[in-house]
Amino acid sequence: MATNVLSWGVALDKGFEPSEYPYTIDKVPLGEYEAILDFKIWAKKVMGICCYFTQVVSGKKFQLTVYCKGRTGAYKIIEGCGIDFTSCPIGTAYKIKVGANEKKKIVFEKAALI
Repeated sequence: MATNVLSWGVALDKGFEPSEYPYTIDKVPLGEYEAILDFKIWAKKVMGICCYFTQVVSGKKFQLTVYCKGRTGAYKIIEGCGIDFTSCPIGTAYKIKVGANEKKKIVFEKAALI
């Protein structure tokens, strides 16, 4: 399978700045909106992909994580989602939906290529 997810070292060598993309509930815009997927990095401590987005309307930068679906090994938001984040395009606009759960943690609910 072709992948365009970077390692931390390669991402930093290419000039990406993950620290400019917060992931906490007070910094990530909630709701449904358009965002550009700037780059992706393999997560350090979990089986996941850290996706670095910029909201189109506001220019806000933020991070969302997509976790591996154990049964299939795919990196999709939910079962049946058409986007596998190991190989989806970067530098492209997506329509995404971001919410929060009862523990005040970010939930990446939906994504579609525009």
